[in-house]
Amino acid sequence: MAYQLWSQDNFTKGELTPYLYARAQVEQYYNGLKQAQNVLTYPTGAAGKRFGTLFQAILTGFTAFNQLFFATFQYLDQCVYQLVFTPLNIAIYLEGILIANVTTTLDAVSVYNLSSTVIDATFRVAGQGFKPFDLVRSNNAANIIVSAGADFFGITTALTTGQVLPVIFTTAGSLPVTVPQIKLGVTYFIFVVDPTHVRVYSTAFDAKFDIGRYLTTTIGTGTANLIVENTWTFAHTVFKNVPVFDFDDGYDLILFTPAATTGSYISLNSSVAIFTPAFIGGAFIGGGGTARIVNYGSPTNVAISIQVPFDAITPIDGSLSLLAEPAWSDARGWPEKCSSYQNRALFANSDSLPNGFWASVVNEYPNFTDLTGDDDDGISWYPTSNEVNVIRFIVPFRSITVHTNSGIYSSPLSEIAAITPSTFTLQLQDSTPADVLQPQAIDNQIIVLAGNDVHTMLWDGINNAYTSNIVSITSEQLIKDPVDETSFADLRRAGSRYVFIINANGTMAVYQTLQGESVSGFTPAIMEQSYGSAQFLQAASSFNGRCWFVVQRQIATAQTPITISGFTPFVPGPPIVLSTLQATASNFDLTLPTAITFTTTGSLPTSSPQITVQTFFWAIGIDANHFQVYLSQADAIAKVNAVAFTNAGTNSHVVPFPLRTIFTLEELSQDAKLDCAVAYVGTPTDTVTTGTLFNAQAVKMVGDGFGFDAIGVNNQVVFESHGSTVNVSDALIGFPINLIIEPMPLAPPPGQQTTLTKPKHIRTARFMFNNTIGGTINGVPIALNPFSQANIGDPPFPARGFVELSIMKGWDDFNFPSFTIEHSDPFNIELIGVFYSIDI
Repeated sequence: MAYQLWSQDNFTKGELTPYLYARAQVEQYYNGLKQAQNVLTYPTGAAGKRFGTLFQAILTGFTAFNQLFFATFQYLDQCVYQLVFTPLNIAIYLEGILIANVTTTLDAVSVYNLSSTVIDATFRVAGQGFKPFDLVRSNNAANIIVSAGADFFGITTALTTGQVLPVIFTTAGSLPVTVPQIKLGVTYFIFVVDPTHVRVYSTAFDAKFDIGRYLTTTIGTGTANLIVENTWTFAHTVFKNVPVFDFDDGYDLILFTPAATTGSYISLNSSVAIFTPAFIGGAFIGGGGTARIVNYGSPTNVAISIQVPFDAITPIDGSLSLLAEPAWSDARGWPEKCSSYQNRALFANSDSLPNGFWASVVNEYPNFTDLTGDDDDGISWYPTSNEVNVIRFIVPFRSITVHTNSGIYSSPLSEIAAITPSTFTLQLQDSTPADVLQPQAIDNQIIVLAGNDVHTMLWDGINNAYTSNIVSITSEQLIKDPVDETSFADLRRAGSRYVFIINANGTMAVYQTLQGESVSGFTPAIMEQSYGSAQFLQAASSFNGRCWFVVQRQIATAQTPITISGFTPFVPGPPIVLSTLQATASNFDLTLPTAITFTTTGSLPTSSPQITVQTFFWAIGIDANHFQVYLSQADAIAKVNAVAFTNAGTNSHVVPFPLRTIFTLEELSQDAKLDCAVAYVGTPTDTVTTGTLFNAQAVKMVGDGFGFDAIGVNNQVVFESHGSTVNVSDALIGFPINLIIEPMPLAPPPGQQTTLTKPKHIRTARFMFNNTIGGTINGVPIALNPFSQANIGDPPFPARGFVELSIMKGWDDFNFPSFTIEHSDPFNIELIGVFYSIDI
């Protein structure tokens, strides 16, 4: 029996597929985990608890994930809006606060399949069956400042209390005096204290969280105005010129005669009746000249505006000419994909031209003229291969990458100069087709999903090309029918570059990449509730290191109280008769427990144990009119320890709290180790109102640094410790994040032969943690501080240290895992390494 020391201190490959459990000879085996639920790995090798989320708002206007398009809108260098497109509406949020609704004509199918891009201060969307739209912000009417307090302004026109809004200041005299001093031409943000009083801040984030409010002294001289910038319009994109295309190509036997060689509104005559109004905006090229068709006269005559002079006014042979319609129109279809690159607006894929790609004139986004061939002219291109190419996505990166149903194309890679009509091409880079999700660019690569495979298109600067690799093979179990993805760079954590891939079942695969450190791994993230379910739906991030999620949750909702009309006593039997209450048409589920409370204007039913008001119990239906009552959800599921009743009370009612589905907007937070967390900061209190989110739910809480457990009741949670209430002034309340870490089966690398299935005995295992509070290993609490350091009355503090376990078994470690680390406390945990002493 050989004594051996071995350690695992690198977890950057994340959670590995079961097919790797036996491959102890590969590098991934030693740098990955068997289970890594709700874990994020660090580029340094450690594994820690994933981020939490902060509750922002409840979203309305849709009932399923495929009726929603969620995106962020980085507005210049001012702020980031969260845009929620639902059928016929856009809800606009700033810092998670609803500030505007905009009516649209987009139905559910159009909304879910939107393509979007940001061009300067415009949010543009395109999709199938409609002309592209632009969402644009403009100023409200001037709001006169009529008073100034120590830290607020009084205004004339009422605003909505609690909103955060961008503003600018104008004056006919001198500006109000503030500290810091406000200036003309600068956008600030206000928090609306009440309809006619506002506070001023530098950023939207500061305004929401009351950081650095401006102090005010006077309102200045003359008339000073506070102008809110919150008027939104959603209108069709206005084009100056659109690209042209010859859809018919049948002009060989026709003669075209211009009435002049130069000029505007010049007649162009045809020897055959061929013109229709559809040619307006199209082009005629031939006889050395180029002209745009500007008016329809008759089937044999149109008016043209000549851009390049014709050689003469003699008839021009149709076989040497080009007669083209606008490439986009209601009849021919509008582009369905949009983007931008090198100061050009980009469009692609119309109904008539699914392989069409178009770029605007440089710095002139409405102008797609492609007739003159100047370097700054518009670009039209139609990539082809051995089959029809349908452009699904445009991803601007180091080049323009165009993703079709047959592969990935790129604009020229060997030059660093700007693209021009004469140099532009789209060349096939890889045969990997993008599926249904927009590829994401991050960490010098483009992440492409094709089915359940995750590909990386890596920029190869030496060969001036993209090289493809499938990175999801080692974690293939985590990618299942993806429905959304977004890239995210966490600017608060070194080297944290992620792609969030949301699956149809509501789980999320987190891909972490940092090529310079050979970091590349997937971990699963799930949301859980004690009552009902929660699922990720969509995600969107911003370049300033923030990210938001749309989450589907089930919450308990009070129904109309039902009168209790009778009871059945417990009979020990045989046969055993379980005690029930009678409530006509209560219709409780016969299998799944339903949360209930009791109310009374007389006396409650007498029971053992005794039921009370303001407490949640759990009901299982026996039939439409009878139900059993349990103290806990677990007992109700197992149908054990039912409450026994000896009477039905008087004037008592049962209040069902069945589940209903809501959709929440939640922001990623590395500080909150809870999901859907609600914050409280204020006067010390033992009871915090949270709304309906946590009714009948088991929640975790942090109050002034201490951890608490609670059940939400009556839209509130109570901070309680050892049976006594505790006042807190700074608190977070939310759903627990249940972390599970299980190392790979023990297999020290001995060289050519693996010890994976050879019996081994673990003498000791030492676990090194950092920044950790709480958690268990095999059910044993993780205690990193000696008892002498645990000062009574002081909140726990994150600690670093070792936990050593002596295992007097483990000879069959492959079949019976030795260690499982679990953590559901509202704090962080970071596993740095596991160090083994073993006998083989």
